Amino acid sequence: MQRLLIAAILALSLLAVGARAADMAPGETRPMPMTDMALARIEAEILADARAVPDIPGAVSREWRSFDRDGSAFGALAGVGCVALAALVALLAETGTLRLLGRRPRRRIRAQPGGPTLIDMASLLGCDLVGLAVFILTFGAVRRHWLPLAGVTEALAIFATNVLVRWRVVALVLRAILRPSEPGARLIEIDDAETSRLYRFVSLSVLAIVLLVGFGRYGLMDEDSGAAHVVSLFVAALVFAVYTVIVIRSRLAMEALIRGRRGEGVIAAIRAAIARVWLAIGMGLFAALMVFYVAGLSLNLLSYYHAITQTFGILFVLIVFDRLTERVWHDDDAAVLTRNIGVAELQARTAHHIVRAIALIVVAWALIAIWIDVIDTSPAAAAGAMRSAQAALGTLLVAFVAWELVRLAIDRHLLTTVAGPTLPGNTDDEAAAPASRLQTVLPLLRAAFAMVIGVLAALIVLSRLGVDTAPLIAGAGVFGLALSFGSQSLVRDIISGLFYMWDDAFRVGEYMDTGRLKGTVEALGIRSVKLRHQNGPLHTIPYGQLGAVTNLSRDFATMKFNLRFEPRTDIELVRKTTKQVGLAMQQDHPELAAEIMLPLKLQGVAEIADNALVLRFKFTA
Repeated sequence: MQRLLIAAILALSLLAVGARAADMAPGETRPMPMTDMALARIEAEILADARAVPDIPGAVSREWRSFDRDGSAFGALAGVGCVALAALVALLAETGTLRLLGRRPRRRIRAQPGGPTLIDMASLLGCDLVGLAVFILTFGAVRRHWLPLAGVTEALAIFATNVLVRWRVVALVLRAILRPSEPGARLIEIDDAETSRLYRFVSLSVLAIVLLVGFGRYGLMDEDSGAAHVVSLFVAALVFAVYTVIVIRSRLAMEALIRGRRGEGVIAAIRAAIARVWLAIGMGLFAALMVFYVAGLSLNLLSYYHAITQTFGILFVLIVFDRLTERVWHDDDAAVLTRNIGVAELQARTAHHIVRAIALIVVAWALIAIWIDVIDTSPAAAAGAMRSAQAALGTLLVAFVAWELVRLAIDRHLLTTVAGPTLPGNTDDEAAAPASRLQTVLPLLRAAFAMVIGVLAALIVLSRLGVDTAPLIAGAGVFGLALSFGSQSLVRDIISGLFYMWDDAFRVGEYMDTGRLKGTVEALGIRSVKLRHQNGPLHTIPYGQLGAVTNLSRDFATMKFNLRFEPRTDIELVRKTTKQVGLAMQQDHPELAAEIMLPLKLQGVAEIADNALVLRFKFTA
C-alpha cells in the first residue's frame, strides 16, 4: 500500500511536470524533474545527517536536561523517578479497581459452560474502561498536587501523561484480547501461562515504544543543531526493531486472532490464508513502514506515514471487535443451516450482522476522514467529499439493515412452515396449507427483495458519489430488452414459473409427475424446479418444459385394487365383510383413521374370469 501510494504521488507529480513542460516556450528554462528533485533532496539530507552526527550527544543532553528546571541532569533523573512513582501509584489504583469490579462478571463467566454472554463481555470491558479512568484521574491528581512540589517540570509532566495514557489504552486492548486471569473470556485459544507471559512482554514492549516515540517527537523541538533529524531516525530504527521482536514473539496469538472461529466461507478462507503467512506479512509490513518513514521524513511526507499507521491501527481494532462478537454470538451461517434453531437464534444472528455492519461503516468513515485530511485539497472540496462519503455510507447501512430485517421476517415464517404435503383429515388443515405455500414462495420472495434492495442501494450510492445514473438505467433497460429477445427460452421459463406459483400447482415437499419425470419437489429456483426421485436422482427441469403436471400429494388420493375370489362367492357377504373391515381399521388404528377420509368398501365386479370372480375395492386417504 505504501509503495502504491508513493507511486501514485510520483505519477501525479510527473504528469504535472509533463503538462507544465508542454506549455513552455522554446527558450524557457525547464525545471528539474520531480524524481531528480526528490533524489537530490534525499542526498542533501544524508549529507546533512552525516555532518550532524557530532552534535548528537549535545542534543540528547540538552533534551534530557530540559526535564529539570535548573537544567541539571541529576534533577532530570530525580524528576523521572518521581513520575515513575506517581505512575506506579496510579497503576496500583487501576489494578485494585479491576479486581474489585471484575469479581461478579468473572463469577458469572465461570458459572456458564456455554461461554460468556454479551452482558458478561460488556461488563468486563466496562470494568477495563473504569480502571483506565481511575488510572488517568489518579495520575492527574498526583500530577497537579504532588509532582510540582517534587520539582517536576510541566514539560516532563505533560510528556509523561501522554506516554502513560497511550500505554494504558494499548494495555486495555491487549487485556481485552488475552484476558490473562479469565480464560473463559479470552478471544484466542492460547495457554494460560503463555498468555500471562505474552501480556507482560507485549505491554512492556509497547511502553518502550511509546517512550521512544515520545522522546523522538520531543527531540524534534531542538532547533539548535541538525541532530534532531538523526535522533528521530535512530529512534525509528529502535522502534521498528521492537516491533519486529513483538511480531516474532506474538506470532501464534496473531495467527489465532486473524483466523477467528469461522471455518467455512470465502472470508474464513481468506483470513486463514493471511494467518498462515502472517509472520512474513508482518516483517515485510514493518520493513516497508521503516523505509516509508525515512523517505517521508526527508520529503516532508510524514502525514502519509501517520495516516498509514492509523489505518493499520483501526483495522487491528476492527479485527479485535469482530473476534469479540464471534466470541459472544455463536451464529455461524453454516451452523445455522445445519441445526434446528428458533426465533431467538435468528434474532441474535440479525443483531450480530447489524452490529458488525455498523462497525464496518464507522471504520470506513474514520478511514475516509483520515485520508481526506491527509490529501491536500481545499476546505470546500474536503467538506463535499465528506458529505458524499457520509451519504453513501449511510445509504449502505440503511440498505443492509433493511435486508437483515426482511430476511429475519421471512426466516421466522419459514421456521413455522410445514415441510411436505398436508395430510387429509388434519384438524389444522386450514393453517397448514398456507404455511406449505409460504415455504414454497418465501425463498423466491427473499431473493427478489435482495435483488431490489441491492440495485436501489447501488444506484443511490453512485448518485451520491457524483456518478450520473441515468445512462446506467437506460443501458440496463436496453440490455434487458436485448436479453429478452436473445434469450426467449429464459424469459419463457421465468414467466412460466411465475404462473405456476400463481396457480399453486406444486409446493416444496409434494410428489408430482411431469409425464417424463417424477419425484418430490425439493427446491424451486427462478427458472427451474428440482425433483428428487424416490430412487435418489435429482432432476432439474426448466419451468418452460414442464407442461401439464400431475400433483400426487394434493388434498387426497383414491386407491383402487382388485382381488380374485371363487366364482360362486356371495357378493353381498363380501360387501358386508369389507365394510366391517374398514370400520375396524379406523377403530383399532387411530393413526390410520386420521388419514383415511373414506373407509375401505367394495366398488363392484371388475371382471368375471374363467376360474375367478374379480372384485374391485377402494378407499380414499
